Order: sequence, then C-alpha cells, then structure tokens
Amino acid sequence: MSTTSSVPALSGSGRSLLLRWIVATLGFPIGGFIGHLIGGPAAIVPAALISGLIAGAIIGAGQALALGLLRPQLLALWAGATAIGLGVALAGVTAVIGQIDTQTEAIVLGAISGLAIGAGQAALLMRERVANAWMWVVATGVAWAVGWTVTSGIGVALASGWPVYGLSGALASQVITGVVLWKVLSRGEAGASAAA
Repeated sequence: MSTTSSVPALSGSGRSLLLRWIVATLGFPIGGFIGHLIGGPAAIVPAALISGLIAGAIIGAGQALALGLLRPQLLALWAGATAIGLGVALAGVTAVIGQIDTQTEAIVLGAISGLAIGAGQAALLMRERVANAWMWVVATGVAWAVGWTVTSGIGVALASGWPVYGLSGALASQVITGVVLWKVLSRGEAGASAAA
C-alpha cells in the first residue's frame, strides 16, 4: 500500500513536482498583495492576523494544487494550515516586536512563521502517512527564514508591513522546500512502499 495515496505528487516524477512547486511561488506575491490590501500593513496585531490569514490561504492553496491535493477537503486543510500558521505567527511576532523594521526581526519572523506553517502542514502529511513528514517542520522553518533574508537583503522596505516576503524570497524558499519534497519525502515514500 502506498504511504501517500492522497498526496499523488509525491509518488510522481520528482522533476515534475519541483517544477509545479516552483510555479506555486506565484502565490506569495499574490497572497501578500491581497492580504496587505484587505488587512492593511502588519504593524498592529489585528492587521497582522488578517493579512497573514489571507496571504497564507492563498499561498497554501497554490502549494496544495502543486502537490495534487485536488480533493476539496485536502486542499482546504493544506490552505487552512498555512493560513493559520502564518496568521497566528505574524500576529504573535507583531504583538512582541511590533512593526518589523530590521533584517534580524524579519529572519525571526520567517523562522517562527515557517515553523508554525510547517507544523500544520506536517500534521496533514503525517495524517496521509507520508514518511519523514516531521522533517517538513524544520525545512519550512529554514526556508521561510531564508525567504525573509533574501527579501530584506535586496533592499525591500520592511516598513511597508507586508505579511510575507517578496518574489525573490519566495523563489528561494520554494526551491528549498521543493528539494526537500523531492529528495526526502519522496524517498521515504518509496522506501515504505518497497517494504510493504
């Protein structure tokens, strides 16, 4: 029995998965723009929560489609886990730090957001019996910290209060997590299938 029956992309071609995952990068600027437009700058907790929830839902929906999670329930769970992870993490960091102004604060936000998002997404992967799903938490935490590092490093103004990093950071983070999906999670699934 396959360990990823509900996550078809993990049992398909690694290159195809990585390509779809990178295309899902477009969810970051779209989600960030719409979240910022509706929720406002993430400078106060209510705005951070609303903009994070909206941005996370859009990013998560794009990722779910890249993974082939086409059943409405699975798509909603992945998008919901991403939305809640980003919204709660962004609101929590904003409550403690306030407006994110420095690269260090942006990296901390990225790591906390990534760990929160990764935990929610990994819970879904575990539910779908994906081997090594726990590694997703670490990979996502690192990837989101790198995403904010790249975006703040190229001079994007943090004072604008975007709920998520820009396209350059998104591309970096999606490559990191895409490689993890391809090399680690797929390999774990193949090993588990061979042992069955």
